[in-house]
Order: sequence, then C-alpha cells, then structure tokens
Amino acid sequence: MTMEPIEPFWFKQRQCKAEPAGDNGLRVSGPNLPETFLRIERSGDDRWRAALRLSADGPDASSTDPELKTPKEAWEAAFELYRVRMIV
Repeated sequence: MTMEPIEPFWFKQRQCKAEPAGDNGLRVSGPNLPETFLRIERSGDDRWRAALRLSADGPDASSTDPELKTPKEAWEAAFELYRVRMIV
C-alpha cells in the first residue's frame, strides 16, 4: 500500500472496520452496512483519485476526479465517498 490510510473519527464511532484489499485498496464493513471497497489510484500526471466499489472487481460506483495532490488527500476523499454514499 502506498500509504496507510488514517481512519476518520466517525468511522470508529460507526463501528466500521477496514481490511487491506489489494494494492491501495480497503474492504470496509460495518453494522447494518453493506461490504464496500475503497481504493486510491495514481493518474499519469502524479495526481490521485479515490473510488468506491460495491464489489471487489466491480465498476466504480462513485469516484473523484484525478486532482488530489497526495495519497493522504485521496484516502480522505475515499472515506468521504463512503460516508456520503453508504452512511448518510
């Protein structure tokens, strides 16, 4: 993994868990929440994007544009995609 993601405060409050799922990916689960896959990817111009998938090898259900400057920013965006799509 390029960088270990830092789980947001609300993630633990919701009793969610994250496990490695391939390079730059996490399998995320929580009570009353479907299993979801988060990943970050580097684009050709050294920018990063975040993506959320509903299955490990499925298409992106939600993603950001490749405009994030660091892996840390990409992981923050990935967790926000999860919060908005699966929790709110």
